[in-house]
Amino acid sequence: MSGSLLERLQHLPRPVVLLIGVGMIAGIAWLDAVTGPKVALNVFYLLPVMLVAWATASTGYGLLAVLATFLVGPLEAYGSGYAFFSLPLAVWNASMRTAVFCIVLLLLAEVRRLVARLREQSLTDELTGIANRRAFGLVAGREIERSRRYAHQLSLAYLDIDGFKAVNDRRGHAIGDRVLIALAGAASATARSVDTVARLGGDEFVVLMPETDECAALPLADRLREACSQAAGACSEPVTCSVGVVTYAQPPRDVEELLAGADALMYEAKAAGGDDVRQASVGALEGRAF
Repeated sequence: MSGSLLERLQHLPRPVVLLIGVGMIAGIAWLDAVTGPKVALNVFYLLPVMLVAWATASTGYGLLAVLATFLVGPLEAYGSGYAFFSLPLAVWNASMRTAVFCIVLLLLAEVRRLVARLREQSLTDELTGIANRRAFGLVAGREIERSRRYAHQLSLAYLDIDGFKAVNDRRGHAIGDRVLIALAGAASATARSVDTVARLGGDEFVVLMPETDECAALPLADRLREACSQAAGACSEPVTCSVGVVTYAQPPRDVEELLAGADALMYEAKAAGGDDVRQASVGALEGRAF
């Protein structure tokens, strides 16, 4: 089972995946009947069962596939005129196979939960609980493609705490962590539901704003600066934030270009004294300070 095959199956309706699995079981049953009882093919029935359970992300659909494998034994015995197995023996063998397959389904469900948990952890910042740099890269890459395909504008706000190192030095890393958690919460509360808030590392945060022009991006960035400064400052001494926001009328080449534009504007805001928002639009004559 290749990754690409599983991905394609996962996009199919669950009943279709079940039908594919049942078709595979029927094919194995035919081969089983042709080769006779001297060639054991029991283990091969497990393949479509696992395929159905994994692709549908449903133990219930997996159990339906297991039921199909259970029926194979009695039907084969009946088709052969009970030449090799009596009906009670065929039912017993099918029941034993079903019990083993059910145990495998339970183990597979646990593996599926662990994989989902690991995938979520790999995309979540451990401290703040928001998206991490890897998750941002995946979302930003998709949004750049959407912007290119549908000719939508795309904006990004890049936020950095002014003097965060001094906060850590004076108050300790525990207070610094509280500041970061508060800032992440404020950013998430201020952003729209379609936006993506992520921590890139340290005290650097970004808010990706799909289908957002410069007129809509600037007020959001300014609210973001104010909300984050207030939330972060509530955890220690007053803290301010600098924000750079860039709007691309034409999509950037890649995620790094998207970040670089907003990052440069954020450093302009810091150089001007901090607690400020600097905005620019790609294609405009010049950036503007607000």
